[in-house]
Amino acid sequence: MSILEFLASVNGVAYLVAQDGQLLGLLSSDQCNPDSISNPCGIYGSPCGVYSIRNQCGIYGASCGVYSPYNTVCINPPVIVYQGQAVILVTKNNYVMTNGLPVVDPDLLLGVYAQLGGQGLSTVQQMNYMYSTMGDRVNQGAQNTMNAVQNAASIMASVFY
Repeated sequence: MSILEFLASVNGVAYLVAQDGQLLGLLSSDQCNPDSISNPCGIYGSPCGVYSIRNQCGIYGASCGVYSPYNTVCINPPVIVYQGQAVILVTKNNYVMTNGLPVVDPDLLLGVYAQLGGQGLSTVQQMNYMYSTMGDRVNQGAQNTMNAVQNAASIMASVFY
């Protein structure tokens, strides 16, 4: 299962959690759910929400935020928690220690739920639309992942030389 398929399948049942333990919202396309990262007026989805990764002035969303996925040097990015387990890191940091967890770009994460929530389409149609309109973000996310792997490999190689 791809990351996109996984994110679509956990719509409304997985959470985004900061490394300090703070809940950052329900991964949900429901714009009316007060806990949803897609609620533009909620504390987890608003650009002004204290616990929103969309808040560019907060510690959870700013480019210099200690726990922000948008901080390209953040060593403690938020994680997606599903069934009580951390399953995916959410970050733009290409050098973060993943401890085996896959990584997803925060813009891709938010884009998935925006697409799932706003189309009025069947799940299959939503997935097809998401794949076609988010190709650039997916490619960028794949490139970011590849860069992280290459950088980790070069660091490891330098240790032995």
